[in-house]
Amino acid sequence: MCHMWHIKQLAVHACGEHQRLQGASWQMFVLVLVAVSFAACCGAAVVPRDQRYASPDAERGHSWGGAWRVKAPLLGHSLMHHSGEVYGQEATSTLPIESLRAVAEQTFGDQPLCVLDLCAAPGSKASQVASQLHIDLLVANEPQKTRAALLQANLLRAGVSEALILSMDGTRIGAIMPNAFDVVLVDAPCSGEGNIRKDPSAWDRWAHNDHPQQLQSRLNLQKDLMSSGWQALRPGGLLVYSTCTLNHEENERQCCQLQEQGAQVVRLDEQLVPSTPEGFLRVWPHWLDVEGFFVACFYKETTHVDPAAQMDCLSLGKMGFRRLKTSEVAGLQERVLQELHFSLPPGIPVMDKEEDVFLLTKRLPLLQKLLPHTLLPGIRLLSKQQISKELRLVAGGNLSSEEWLDLYKSAGGGLGASSLSLKSAVDAPTAWKAFQEMKQQRLEPDIVSYNTLLNAFAKDSDGAGAQEVFNEMTDVSVTPGVVSFSVLIEAHARAGHRKAAEQAFRIMQELGLQPNEVTYTALLRARLLSGDLLGAEDLQNELNVVGYTLLIDAYARVGNVEKAEAAVDALSMNAAPNLATYTALMKAYSRAHQLQGAEAVMSRMKAQGLEPNSITYVTLIAAHGKAKSLQRAEELYKEQGPNLASATAMIGAYGRAKDAERAQGVFDELCAQTVRPDAICCRQLSQALTGARPQSERK
Repeated sequence: MCHMWHIKQLAVHACGEHQRLQGASWQMFVLVLVAVSFAACCGAAVVPRDQRYASPDAERGHSWGGAWRVKAPLLGHSLMHHSGEVYGQEATSTLPIESLRAVAEQTFGDQPLCVLDLCAAPGSKASQVASQLHIDLLVANEPQKTRAALLQANLLRAGVSEALILSMDGTRIGAIMPNAFDVVLVDAPCSGEGNIRKDPSAWDRWAHNDHPQQLQSRLNLQKDLMSSGWQALRPGGLLVYSTCTLNHEENERQCCQLQEQGAQVVRLDEQLVPSTPEGFLRVWPHWLDVEGFFVACFYKETTHVDPAAQMDCLSLGKMGFRRLKTSEVAGLQERVLQELHFSLPPGIPVMDKEEDVFLLTKRLPLLQKLLPHTLLPGIRLLSKQQISKELRLVAGGNLSSEEWLDLYKSAGGGLGASSLSLKSAVDAPTAWKAFQEMKQQRLEPDIVSYNTLLNAFAKDSDGAGAQEVFNEMTDVSVTPGVVSFSVLIEAHARAGHRKAAEQAFRIMQELGLQPNEVTYTALLRARLLSGDLLGAEDLQNELNVVGYTLLIDAYARVGNVEKAEAAVDALSMNAAPNLATYTALMKAYSRAHQLQGAEAVMSRMKAQGLEPNSITYVTLIAAHGKAKSLQRAEELYKEQGPNLASATAMIGAYGRAKDAERAQGVFDELCAQTVRPDAICCRQLSQALTGARPQSERK
C-alpha cells in the first residue's frame, strides 16, 4: 500500500530563495487531490497516513483540519520529499485521478482494481492512483528504458508495492492484454499548450513551420494509444483520457473517435466543475492561474468474456520461478519484520534462477503475457540472500535524506536521484561535486541540471564559476534558455561583474531570446551594485515586484522619497506592492528624517492587509531612535516583541539618548530569553555604554 500522504492541497513555491532575491515572480505549483469539486480547491491540507512522518519543516496552514503549507526551499530539501512522502505536482495535473476516483467509487465500490497507466513516467499520476484508489495491481508503462527506471524508483520511493513496471510501446498493450484491466489511464503526450504560463516556449511551437506535421503526428499517436487502452479495458471498466493542451483536435476530436468505437461518456459535471457541454472537464489557465488541462472519462459496456481465455496461464516453473515453501515464506516474513519493521504486502513470493526472491502479483495470467516487457517481475525482496534495496525503499524507515537518496539512486532513480542531490546542495562546491558524480555515472545532465548548478554559483556570488558552467553547457550542446541566461546575469551581478552581466544580456538578445522580468531584475541588480542608478532607472518598465523593490531600496539609501513614491505608484499600476516594497519605502522616509511619512507607510501597509515583520519594525524603531523619539520606539518594540533584530535597534535608540541603563536592560532581557546576541547587538550595547559615560571616563 502506498505510504504517500493523502493530500488535499499542498502549495509548492517553485522558485528558490536566490530567485526570490533576484526578482523572480514566485510561481505557484499546487498539488491538489480535490475532495469534492475543483471549485472547492481554496485551502491547503495534508493528511498524513502515519503521524510519525509529520515534519517539523512544515508550516501550519489555515484550511481544513490538519492542514499544512510547505514552500519548495523547505520541501525540496526535506526528508518528506526525499522519502517520497510528498510528490510535487501541478494543481490541474491531479484532476484525471480525482475524476477517476469520484467515478470509480460509484462504479466499483470497494472492489480491488487492476489499473493500467499507459503513459506513466515520471510517476505523479501513478503514485496518486496508488494512494487514492483501492488497487491490487498497478501496471505502469513507459517506452523509454531510462524513464521507466525513474518511474520504478519514484513508485518504490512512494511506498507503492502493487506496481508492475513495463517498458514497451503503449500502442501494443491492448493487443497483448485485451479485456484485462478495470481501469485504464491515458495521460497522452500532447502539445502542452496549457503550460503557457510556466513555459512560454509553448507559444513558439505554434510558429514553427513544421507545426502542422508535428500536430498530426501527435494526433496519430494519441488515437493509437486510446485505441490500445480501450482494447485493454475490460467490459464494465473505465478509461480516463487527459492532456495538458487546449486545442479541440487533441481533446474533443479524439474523444469523438473513441465514442465511435462504442465508448460511453461518463459526465464529469456531476463530480467536478467546470465542464464542457459534452460532460468533459476543461480548465483554462486564466481561470485560476493554473496549468490548462482536459479530462474525459468513458465506460465500456458490459459484454460476455470467455473466462477460459482469461485464465490461460503457464505454471510458475515455465515462467522461470520456484514458489517459496510455506516455511521459507514464514522465515522471510519474520526477517523483514525484524530488520525493517515492515510487513510484506500480499503476493506470491518466488525465487528466480539467480536465487533472487521476488513478490509476484496474484494476477498470474496478466503477468505471464507482460513478463517479457517488465523491468522486474515484481518487487525484489532478496538479492544474494540480503534484503534488497528495492524493499528497503518501499518499507521506508528512519533514514536520513542522504540514505534515502542513495536507495533511490540504486533502485533506478538515476538522473532523478542525482538531480535531487544537486538541488539539495548547500553551496556551490557541494553542488559541483554532485554534478561531477552525475557525469561519472554516465548520466547526461539536462538543462534543468545545468540551471540548478548555475543557481548554486549565483547563490554563492561566484560569477566566474557560473560562467564556467554556462560555457560547458554550450560545449556539450545543451542550449541555454532564458532561465540559464537570467541566472548567469544574476551570478555576475552578485559578484560585482557589471560588464560580464551586460555582455550576457546582449548575447541573449542576439540569440533571439526574450528577456523576462527575472532577467531584467538581475540586470538591475548589476547596475545598482555598480552604482549606476540612472542605468537602473532605464529598466523600470520591465520589472516585477522584487525589481521595483530593489529600485525603491536604492532610492531609500540616498533618501529620495519622491522617486521612491513614484516607483511605488508605477508598480501599483500592474501589481500590488508587497511587505518588502513598503519596508523599502519606509526606509526612504526614515533616511530623509520624515517620521510622519514613515508612520504613514506603516498605516498603508496594514490597510492592505500586510502584517509588518521584524525588518519593518526595526526600520521604524531605528528611525524613531535617530530622532530620539523614545516613547514611540518603545511602543513599537513592545508591539513587535523582543527578538534579536528589534532588541538591537532598541539598544541603539537608547544609546543615541545616552541611556545606558535601559540599553543594558534590553540586552539582559534578550539574554534571559536564551537568545544569543550577535556581534552587531554587542557593538550597539558597547557604544551605548561608552556614550553614556563622562568624557573623562571614556579616555
